Amino acid sequence: MITTLWQNIQQRITSRSFVTLVFVYLLGLSSMIRANRFYLDDLGRTLYGYADWLPSARPLAEALSWLFYLGPKTLDASPLTQLLAIAILALTSLLLLEALRLRPTLWALLCTVPIGLSPYGLENLSYKFDAPGMAFGLLCAVAAACMLRRPSRRNMLYAALLLFASTSFYQPAMGAYLAICTYVALKDLASRKRLGTVLRRISTLVLPFVTGVGVYVLQAPLWFVPSQYTEYVEKHADMPELVQLPGVLQSNVATYMRYMLNDWTSNSMGRLFALVALLFCLTLLARWARNTRSAVVQHGVGALLTQGVRLLALGLVLVCFLLTPFGFQLLLENPVWTPRTFYGFGVMLAIILLQLHTFSKGNVQKVGLRIAQCLVIWQVLVFAQVYGNLQDNQNDWELTRMTLLAADLNAYIAQTGSCRVAFVGSLGSSPLNFQTTTRYPLLGRLVTVPLTSAWRWGYEELKTFGVTLEAQALSPALATQPRKLFTKKPGYSIEEGPNSIGIITFQPMPVARPNLLAKKP
Repeated sequence: MITTLWQNIQQRITSRSFVTLVFVYLLGLSSMIRANRFYLDDLGRTLYGYADWLPSARPLAEALSWLFYLGPKTLDASPLTQLLAIAILALTSLLLLEALRLRPTLWALLCTVPIGLSPYGLENLSYKFDAPGMAFGLLCAVAAACMLRRPSRRNMLYAALLLFASTSFYQPAMGAYLAICTYVALKDLASRKRLGTVLRRISTLVLPFVTGVGVYVLQAPLWFVPSQYTEYVEKHADMPELVQLPGVLQSNVATYMRYMLNDWTSNSMGRLFALVALLFCLTLLARWARNTRSAVVQHGVGALLTQGVRLLALGLVLVCFLLTPFGFQLLLENPVWTPRTFYGFGVMLAIILLQLHTFSKGNVQKVGLRIAQCLVIWQVLVFAQVYGNLQDNQNDWELTRMTLLAADLNAYIAQTGSCRVAFVGSLGSSPLNFQTTTRYPLLGRLVTVPLTSAWRWGYEELKTFGVTLEAQALSPALATQPRKLFTKKPGYSIEEGPNSIGIITFQPMPVARPNLLAKKP
């Protein structure tokens, strides 16, 4: 099976389907690549050349970096790294069709577009250095599902190894495998297969996951060496005690739902996602109802009990399917709630579209479902383009503010002789981004603002503008001490605090909302 999979991969890479997907992904991500923005960790890796993925228990991401740069030091090779990630995601899309036993027709290919252009996956692709490793994690997760098309002990072992590799590249990528597994379980429960057969099939999917991820969890602490990320990793990698697990799971599910509702309830794209999710549920219910009628005709009223059990199981697995974007992290005591950790969302959305693609029978039904699919694909493409343009706007905004701030800070340092600086508040988003991020809160989370007290990257970025400074944490005691105003500019002020600490207080620029309905004088 592993030989067959490798032959399929070689055939896919040289196929028109692969080229088509790469073209679509490039079209959607062209504005992000053009923006050429250093995304958080990218700045440190460009300035200092460190890789440092081992402390995050991502040994294969570290190995990939060594292979790519032929050494431990990283270099800014963008957009080559992002182009590599795009090619990997195009191959992942084709493997998803392979895992679901679907032919790569044009419509089927378009349904897999959310894998490469997932609204949440845009953050993963924004990292110039991380993007290939994260994409390989997703590829390994989907390839593991491909191995189980023909369950055998050998294929289950290969699947476990691929899942171990997936988590070693990037832990949240395992959500893709969970999405495929729960979808397979949904299809089997809605079919005429015996419940015993369905349970055996589910066990062949669960066992490699438990083995691969279990081995990863056992060996992960070996990589937790002291580094700049030690405190961050220890905070977000803890598993709760067994007695606390139900409460932690309930809390994380509630938080997950709050993020989803906050990201999508205020815009038409979210309503479109809700529509296709509803259609997905209705197609599964329609298949279950059709098979229930057949079972009653063949076996009498007694079959209703079995079908009722199937319906309950169908509802439970459906809930699990909708939670797969966040994957195994729902079991962590303090997971990271950033868009990049919802990495399975693209695979889940692609599966929903593929289900609608395979279900349509009559002409009217087919046209209706095709319209819904086209709208989702188009919106995902537009969302990716908008995101790249927002990054470009933020770059221009920060460049202007940084230039002014650097000149003022150099004057402050020359006058006071102190290079200790503390940030208060946040520079905020570009005024050009305000309307869009208000409508789409997810974009507000995706477009990062390094000039903020919450991160250290603003201090690092100021160094590239010729400012020699030392980051200073502003304790509550120091924050209440008297200050002397040095200068005040639109968007920020610099004050001399105790011990000559330069306190930079950011005031986001107010954005006027013109009343377009007001009568002109």
